[in-house]
Amino acid sequence: MAFEIAIPADEQWPEMMRADARGFGFIPSDDQISDRRSTMDLERFRIAVDAGRIIGVAGSFSFDVTVPGGTTVPMGGITWVSVSATHRRQGILTALIGACHADIDERGEPVAMLFASEGGIYERFGYGIATHIRAMSIDRQAARLRPDLDVAGAGPVRFLEPDEADDHEAAVWERVRRIRAGEVSRSAAWGANRAANLAKPDGAFSGAFHLAHADGHAVYRVKSQWGTGVPAHTLELVELAAATPAAHLALWHAILGVDLVGTILAHHQPSDEALPYLLTNSRAVSTTMLADGLWVNVRDVATSFGARAYGTADKVVVECEGRRWAIESDGTESACRSVRTRPDLVVDRSSLGALLLGGVRPTQLAAGRHLTARSADALRRADAFFVLGPAPHCTTFF
Repeated sequence: MAFEIAIPADEQWPEMMRADARGFGFIPSDDQISDRRSTMDLERFRIAVDAGRIIGVAGSFSFDVTVPGGTTVPMGGITWVSVSATHRRQGILTALIGACHADIDERGEPVAMLFASEGGIYERFGYGIATHIRAMSIDRQAARLRPDLDVAGAGPVRFLEPDEADDHEAAVWERVRRIRAGEVSRSAAWGANRAANLAKPDGAFSGAFHLAHADGHAVYRVKSQWGTGVPAHTLELVELAAATPAAHLALWHAILGVDLVGTILAHHQPSDEALPYLLTNSRAVSTTMLADGLWVNVRDVATSFGARAYGTADKVVVECEGRRWAIESDGTESACRSVRTRPDLVVDRSSLGALLLGGVRPTQLAAGRHLTARSADALRRADAFFVLGPAPHCTTFF
């Protein structure tokens, strides 16, 4: 069968959303089709068309992403990738991804990132796992903050109504996203769509409740379960954003204090979430999943690696696909340039992406046969060089 790749026209938007939703197993309502349109720049999307029908979709969102050290760089967030079950094994996915990458490159965005619906798809397109998501289940009755912690001094937390919460959370987010590598910007349209979704129930869970601290916020939903005299509601933590350790402590104190709750579910936390260390009994927190988060494809090596900070003052030469790059830092300034020097590390394209955000040790990649080091000393230096700061994480699904 023949197909063509095209930029969708505005009048094709409803068909495009229905085609993509079908690939992900749901049928969008008219309201969902209408509500989502404001977040979509169709110029960044590509559709595969066969006989006038959309049989494949892929695109990207425009973000700024934080890299280690707090600098941000433009990023194309690949999303909405699907091909109809009737058109498998025809090269449609490859054509769509290639068209999106070409668009990202033309826009001068040095890196592409995505969340993968399936783990076996994207490595062949040059994407490597750069962050991990931790899902936690918390026994609320057993979870007690250590008595030596100064909760009172951490600052007050208050509830906000949804219309009050929007401005506060947007302002907090602008601070929080620059602290941890992997976090991304949120446009006004993105924030409005997020607020509208939070206001609605999600299955058996309520609309969202909003907690505010001067330096943070938390958002949660509740599923009621009254039982027979022993309430055991489930609280789902949607988001906890803290710009300071005090805000982190105060917001967790408030979450753990919500009445009638038996279990707290936190499905999307950074891998280094510190809550267990704040409790008298760390086993009150169970890790129910540790999974891949952001997958990263470095489009412009010099810009991407030159923008981030490093853990030591050093120079590491990395070879990828026949090109060699000297990545160096004097402890303050960083640079990355093309060289012909003998490499310290030889990596594949996906491992280059894994290294960018500072959450994956070269030693891990070497053990997984994705990286070869010139010597044991070069590998030791690379570990100290690339890993920096808190574990990278992206709170914003796209």
